[in-house]
Amino acid sequence: MSAQILVQIIAACCGILGSAFFAIGIMRQSVDAMADLAGTYMDWNPHMIPALAAQKADYLFGGAIICLAFFLQLLSFTFPTTWIAVPSHYASAVPWVAMVVTIVLFFALWLLARQVAGRFEVQIKSRLNQRDEEAQVKREERKKVIASQRAPRT
Repeated sequence: MSAQILVQIIAACCGILGSAFFAIGIMRQSVDAMADLAGTYMDWNPHMIPALAAQKADYLFGGAIICLAFFLQLLSFTFPTTWIAVPSHYASAVPWVAMVVTIVLFFALWLLARQVAGRFEVQIKSRLNQRDEEAQVKREERKKVIASQRAPRT
């Protein structure tokens, strides 16, 4: 098997992985999840945080893998077709190995994406708490200003 064909197989596997991560973001949007996101809350929507964090992680992974797939596809055309990367007696096994590796990589990357999503959740919650604290300080300042304006002058 030539190096060009091997790299094209790897690029196709990367394309599958990247596309899967992009599709996950849409497939995860169940009717229940959409109803939770559409619900109104007094302060901020608690269902929005994990949904947005997971969506961002999936899109980051999917976008990076699709870019890698296109890069590998282009790179494959730089190899001479006569350069042998896999001996011919192993050539028939390469697509099967690539398929198994793609499936294993998908689950490994999916778990990693969940960890990244968890980090995004923590960052989002931290930022929301910071905003809440800032808003509380501003409310207190406004109350003091209003109280000072209402106080009888002597």
